[in-house]
Amino acid sequence: MSREGVIVGLSGGVDSFAAAYLLKEAGYQVTAVHLILHDPSYEATKRHLEILAKSLGVPLVTRDLRDRFKKTIIEPFVKRYLAGKTPNPCAWCNERIKFHVMTEIMEELGIPLMATGHYAKKEFDPIHQRWFIARGKDRSKDQSYFLAFATQEQLERLLLPLGEETKKNIKEGMKDLCAPVSLRSESHDICFLEGTSLSAFISAWIGQKTKKGTFVDSRGNVLGAHEGFYRFTIGQRRGIGIADKTPYYVTALFPEKNQVQVGKVEDLYKTTFRASECRWHLSPETETFPVACQIRYRHAAAAAIVQVLEARLAKVTFSEPQRAITPGQIAAFYQDNRLVGAGVIETVEP
Repeated sequence: MSREGVIVGLSGGVDSFAAAYLLKEAGYQVTAVHLILHDPSYEATKRHLEILAKSLGVPLVTRDLRDRFKKTIIEPFVKRYLAGKTPNPCAWCNERIKFHVMTEIMEELGIPLMATGHYAKKEFDPIHQRWFIARGKDRSKDQSYFLAFATQEQLERLLLPLGEETKKNIKEGMKDLCAPVSLRSESHDICFLEGTSLSAFISAWIGQKTKKGTFVDSRGNVLGAHEGFYRFTIGQRRGIGIADKTPYYVTALFPEKNQVQVGKVEDLYKTTFRASECRWHLSPETETFPVACQIRYRHAAAAAIVQVLEARLAKVTFSEPQRAITPGQIAAFYQDNRLVGAGVIETVEP
């Protein structure tokens, strides 16, 4: 049994609780860590976490990162959204906030390892001499996508105890262990929205009155009016309100003109895009290579060819057109179950 020390991110949900429990059962010296990112009701959360840590018999360390989270995650998120992108802040938060701060805490406390409750695996490639993420056993809950931008230094010290588990087994196994404490459900939304809509959050953040814009078709013909382009994303159907025999969908955003381009469902399907900010866990051996590309968390990865244009820029071409390829979202590149790299969707070709 291992007697190594490990800090475990404890959110208050069942998955992070299970990760801490499993590691303690395996003999690790566990320290629970909670990072306060955006929690207006933290006092209630703190009491909940203290009870969970006590039930596990582990110390609890907290860090208030609200200012850092605002500057590092929320502000860039809003900036990208107002540039017509639809960013995914969760993957960036893991690399730039959670793993970064957990590494700081590890060094401060002299603890060599960290762990999270993600349903994913970490493996080592002896040929490339590099760590990489692989899909978890529970494919319906696989969260490897959210770890796409973790660095080699972070992966080397990371444990993922739920990689070989299923969500069903974890929920059943944790029921009796944490009684009478009720574990919270894991959040599937952007944490800082606090139950509000994204458009309402952006409106409140920028603090400006609604500025009307126009819906246009692919030829630039005006079809109607809207209350701001940032209220829409590629593939959206609701809120357009243009009557026709078949529904309209958002196909493109033009923030500089406050325009939302709409079209029919067939207009959503595209084949090729460019990805920027690429990070390669397993360095490409050729400039062009096949992958299964996943363009958002709930997207079924599809066959594609990646062409590396520069170190951090790639062109991706799907074998079959995919629905709603959205600039700002993360594209994760898999070979078998191995996450070989990822990038940010920058532009989509017609």
